[in-house]
Amino acid sequence: MMVKDVLYGSNSIGEGVLVELIRSKPIRRLRGTSQQGFPERETVTKFKIYTRYEHSVGVMLLLRLLGASIEEQVAGLLHDVSHTAFSHVIDLVMGDPESEAYQDSVLPDYIKNSEVAGILARHGYDVERISNLETGNNFGLLERKIPDLCADRVDYSLRDGHYQFGMDTGYCIKHLAVRGNEMVFDSRNAARAFGINYMRCQRTMWASTEARLRYHFISRSLKEALGIGVLSFADLYKSETYVISKLRRSRQKDVVSNINRGLGRLRFVVGDGGNIQLLKKTRYVDPKFIENGRIKRLSAVDSSFRRIMEREKAGIGRPVVVRVLD
Repeated sequence: MMVKDVLYGSNSIGEGVLVELIRSKPIRRLRGTSQQGFPERETVTKFKIYTRYEHSVGVMLLLRLLGASIEEQVAGLLHDVSHTAFSHVIDLVMGDPESEAYQDSVLPDYIKNSEVAGILARHGYDVERISNLETGNNFGLLERKIPDLCADRVDYSLRDGHYQFGMDTGYCIKHLAVRGNEMVFDSRNAARAFGINYMRCQRTMWASTEARLRYHFISRSLKEALGIGVLSFADLYKSETYVISKLRRSRQKDVVSNINRGLGRLRFVVGDGGNIQLLKKTRYVDPKFIENGRIKRLSAVDSSFRRIMEREKAGIGRPVVVRVLD
């Protein structure tokens, strides 16, 4: 199987377990799930939106590039397979918008109850180990806690750097290295380029007021629709296009109004007597890099980056209050 990717180029995938998983319904379903929580074709936005499928395959390819085991590549491919439509919007409906951990909490059960479990078992992989990414840090290249590098964090930030800002992602990818089952850069300049891009994505996209406000309205529509039976929870494991169509066909005033607001053109002011309080997970990184044979933290040697990072950390848990202009 040949897999083409905007970051990692053309790749030949010959391992049976990876080929079967890529072709499976649970992975293919992610083609209809947006990475940012609102589909580009349905949304009036300046953001360039890609899918959870693209990110999931990208994580697998990055792990492959770094020489990770096939088992870790499998885990990377599957790490987001339990995402519902609208991705982390579900955390405002069912979970905690500050931790954005709902899909992680249901990942083991989702894998066990899907055809993925049979594929893994047939190829001799342990379902429990693959689906519990935090247990014993089985997969140190795939997942690491903030502020470290990991394949998940690196892929989505470089992918957004590429789509949103035209970033030269190849430079950062070329300077990635592995030391002791941990991802680092072999260049201070590459570490800084990555760190600055990550913070820019956080500030202007992931935690932007626009994104938070879209989450607010989409989640309100979903809550109302689930509460009155317009949607079933199973519907959220279909494509976003399907869910949006069903919401609009319901003719329920609040359901339709909120989904249209969440996807439409937004006009708002921050503060100024606002009545909508928005929360969203704050992300930051402090990349490690190798210099003169030693591993260092970027913030320890780069004061300007340290100030940027501290500003992001200071915003953790801080709500934004907005007023929507009709």
